[in-house]
Amino acid sequence: DIMLTKIDSTTNTNFKAANVNLLVTADNHGNVMTLPRFIKTIENNAKDIFVNSEKKTTANFFAIVGDWFINPSKKGFKTQTNLSNGEIQNLALLKTLDTIKDIVKKVSKNNGSLETLFIPGNHCLDAGDEFIIDVMKKNPMKSVLTNIDCANSPAIVKAMQESDKIVKSIVYSVSDDKDKNLLHKILFVGATIPSMDFYNPGLLNGMEFYDNCNKKDANLNEEDMQGTIKAIKQEVDAFKKENPKGAVILLSHMGGRLSEMVCKNVPQINCVLNGHDHKNCQTNFGKTSVNSLGKDNEMLKSLNFEFDDNGNLIKTSMNPYFTATTLSDGLESHPFQLFLNKFFEKDIQPVLKMKDSTAAQTGTFSKSMRENFLNSFLEKFGIEENKELLKNKNLKNLLKQALRKELANTNFMPQKPELSYGNEIRYSNSYLMNYLTSSIKDVLQSKYDPEIFTVALQSSIVRGGLKSGSNNLDIMKVFDGVSEDLSTLKAGTLKGNELVGLIVENVLSNLKAPTRNTIIHWSDVQVNRSLISDIKDGNSNNQYADAIRVRNPITKEFEPVNLSQDYKMAICEKYLVKDDIEWAPKIKDRFEPLNKTYDELFREHLANENYNINVTERTKEQRIV
Repeated sequence: DIMLTKIDSTTNTNFKAANVNLLVTADNHGNVMTLPRFIKTIENNAKDIFVNSEKKTTANFFAIVGDWFINPSKKGFKTQTNLSNGEIQNLALLKTLDTIKDIVKKVSKNNGSLETLFIPGNHCLDAGDEFIIDVMKKNPMKSVLTNIDCANSPAIVKAMQESDKIVKSIVYSVSDDKDKNLLHKILFVGATIPSMDFYNPGLLNGMEFYDNCNKKDANLNEEDMQGTIKAIKQEVDAFKKENPKGAVILLSHMGGRLSEMVCKNVPQINCVLNGHDHKNCQTNFGKTSVNSLGKDNEMLKSLNFEFDDNGNLIKTSMNPYFTATTLSDGLESHPFQLFLNKFFEKDIQPVLKMKDSTAAQTGTFSKSMRENFLNSFLEKFGIEENKELLKNKNLKNLLKQALRKELANTNFMPQKPELSYGNEIRYSNSYLMNYLTSSIKDVLQSKYDPEIFTVALQSSIVRGGLKSGSNNLDIMKVFDGVSEDLSTLKAGTLKGNELVGLIVENVLSNLKAPTRNTIIHWSDVQVNRSLISDIKDGNSNNQYADAIRVRNPITKEFEPVNLSQDYKMAICEKYLVKDDIEWAPKIKDRFEPLNKTYDELFREHLANENYNINVTERTKEQRIV
């Protein structure tokens, strides 16, 4: 039970009895270079975020609700060559904490302080538990681990004995402005998505969550969550017995659906601050407010709690702040930006050049715009009514040259090409995924195994896109969604009917929860997701095999899969260790390690191409239909 302020009976009685300001973020995913805009958003709105922070009866909090870190053990920086992802992300975290504390001091005229809270997300554990336990022991934040099974977590028990910064729950007391005998109490509990055998199988050796299992989020139900619910309920019931009017806040890195399961069983929770689902939404479950917190430093939320003179929580308000709308004036000279520029001096130098070889034919403008432009161009030469003339090859070539010159003088010139990253890659076609799978397959075929027909890539593994001028940090981000320990590719051979079974199982799972049960993209396979959906729903008489087409190695066209033919594929270790799906256990014994990761193979491809990316028709294929 931590006392935040001393009693101050002279405080202005027009002010409510006590006030709590809480700034929260989640799922930052190691996006260090967007932190200057994140910080500037806080600075620009500090008076509204940390309202009345100069009052001694105001408590200020900053909470990170999981996944600040991602893939901590990965290396590859050009400036800080000896540091890992996790070490650099932690340095950025410490600087962020110091900066926000300075903001609070400034807005409160040096009267206010800041309490900081943290819970780990599934990606914080991508390197296993050793890294994150060390971080929680050394960092100044309080780490709240309510759904940790201490009986099976020797490393956590040891860490709790060595440091008071790791707790099952924590209570803060805020002084009343008039009654020196009245303290307003707030309980924080924290829960991490329990299915670590799904996210990081085999990597947690001294840290166990209640309800640990190898189930996808969409497949977890209330029966699977009983240990987590019980652990949270015990903390809340004990607190409410002593403090019936106290406020309860759940920091939950479990996603909205699982958080609502907890709320159903623990209705005394006033507010859930929710990570993991990457959403920006606010819902009410009974009397509990559930706030999801977005992702990738795109937003943050500010909550304010007010207590009355009788100790009742009388008001809860929430304001979202979107970093994209933050005025960028002076951002290039912001102290945080200057710090990053120096720290990543070599890593932020542009290295990629991108050419769209299809732009001359398609452009980046709409079909109707192209048709209108072509018609006006033909009219200019007086042949719009006689397109038979275009059959003359010499005239056609002359017109092409003239058209190129005309395009060069218009604002219809294609924009710089890019292979963009977005949440849609988890359930639909993506030029980025096409390029990545094709380039990795090309390297594997040419240097390691010429028999490999296709490379499979789970879309959750990819966390960043590419464009002209991309730097080393951008390249490192691309395959940041999988632990280095589980990212080694393996190669094995399947019959066509087995390939169909594997693909269909993945698509059916994806249809249940498109952004959580992510789709697998393939280098030389076309998947008709819509047809699979229709077959599942009884709206088509086709067979599932009709929804899968493979590239003919001679014609390069997609054709029906041969159910009895052998197809050699490559996929990473993380898929093959899963035991909650049908096909992984069936085929895993046939796969041998290639001793290469997606990241390593993609860097080999870039080196082979002198970091010149060429967007071709193959890149722009529709492989997810």
